[in-house]
Amino acid sequence: MIRELAWQVRSRLPRLAGLGLRLLHARMLAGLRLEAAWAQAQAACRRSPPPLRVAVTACWRFPIYSQTFVQQEAAALAASGVELRFFHEETGPRAELAHPCRILWPLRRRLVLDRETGACDLAHFERRAPERVRRLLERLARATGLSTQALRGHEHVLCAFSFARAMRAWRADYLHSYFFYEQSLFVWIAAQLLERPRGVSCYADHLLQDYPLKAVARQLADSAVIVATSRRIADELEALHGGPLPGLLVKPNAVDTRSFPPRPAAAPPAAGPQPLRLLTVSRLDPKKGLEHLLDALLHLQARGLPLRVHLAGEADRGQPEARAYEAALRVQAAPLEAAGVLRFLGRCDSHQVRAELQAADVFVAPFVELANGDKDGIPTAVLEAMAAGCAIVATDAGSIPEIVADGREGLLVPQRDPAALADALAALAADPARARALGQAARARAQREFDIAVCEQPFHAAVQAAVRTAAAARPSTGAR
Repeated sequence: MIRELAWQVRSRLPRLAGLGLRLLHARMLAGLRLEAAWAQAQAACRRSPPPLRVAVTACWRFPIYSQTFVQQEAAALAASGVELRFFHEETGPRAELAHPCRILWPLRRRLVLDRETGACDLAHFERRAPERVRRLLERLARATGLSTQALRGHEHVLCAFSFARAMRAWRADYLHSYFFYEQSLFVWIAAQLLERPRGVSCYADHLLQDYPLKAVARQLADSAVIVATSRRIADELEALHGGPLPGLLVKPNAVDTRSFPPRPAAAPPAAGPQPLRLLTVSRLDPKKGLEHLLDALLHLQARGLPLRVHLAGEADRGQPEARAYEAALRVQAAPLEAAGVLRFLGRCDSHQVRAELQAADVFVAPFVELANGDKDGIPTAVLEAMAAGCAIVATDAGSIPEIVADGREGLLVPQRDPAALADALAALAADPARARALGQAARARAQREFDIAVCEQPFHAAVQAAVRTAAAARPSTGAR
């Protein structure tokens, strides 16, 4: 009797779990509808038009410690006066949200997405807009090489229909995503179903063949706003598209330079040689090229150059390759740690990073481009170092040459060349005045070209224009 009862309970667990998820999804939709209705009622009471409603998503988890660049762009958009919500599936620790972006914490909204609920939502849209569903699945099939039948059974495609229902419930006017993984797929499908404009911010993954539903060219063609974070990335995107992209905007990652105080005046020269204070802030990841920095430090140590090196960052624990890379770095760095030259700081919050930048003489970015095409665009860590007035020593990887001119804001060396990296660091150690002048020039350029006040306004204007254009062209209110 007990065994039979236990078997019945176990056999019904999947069904009960599915029912529970559908109930949570329904509750989520009801909450989003109520939130949208309340905002509309408030606008009516004020007798003013409601603010633009912008839905943003980047990854399944929010916040993510290493995505400060995403947080900064979204926070600046929220501060511009739009009604913004950041949609995600799992909530990470608040400590992973950069302090200057804390405006986003109360704006996050967690979604409930799963295969069974997605199948129900696909059926929902097929009842209301069958031709629209058919067309978008056919377009996605042509872009990915998968059959429409395979797409109908793909978990991410099904979840995209649930995402679209959430966007409809919240009455989003504009949808924006980052990278070309599942969240951008969600946004593309929702935008097609609801006839709403969408945009995407592009970094480096558009060249990677690491997700079967990327459909980069299709997504670019259907995006009203395309943010390329460097000129090099813009050229790559237009090459993928096969010509000019009407919605393309070259906008580097921006930083709030006001949050980085000026460096203190140079202290009188101290007696005896003083260690050159170096800082690197990055994830412990192969594309960061940290093994070449360690080789350069060993060269400098052999020359007798006094050094103090701090390395802030950690490996992504969810990636075995990154964990193995960190283990290899630790072995390579052991002599430097034993000599008191190098210190691994681990993860640092924004306050700690600013303190480290204030104390550093030189910021080092030994980054590299990997064989699979993975690379950094314009690293936020380098922009923050420039804003803090650090001299920059970096490689020519990615789009770094677009923000650091060799000999003006810093020194650039070839990728994977520890000897050249060591020579550049030794040159600045021998000439502190030059290092300080490079740092001052770096800070001035960051204020002039890469401050939030300079970079973000064209993006905000592009979003507003996209919504106006779509509203004027839209014959209906989109699928309900």
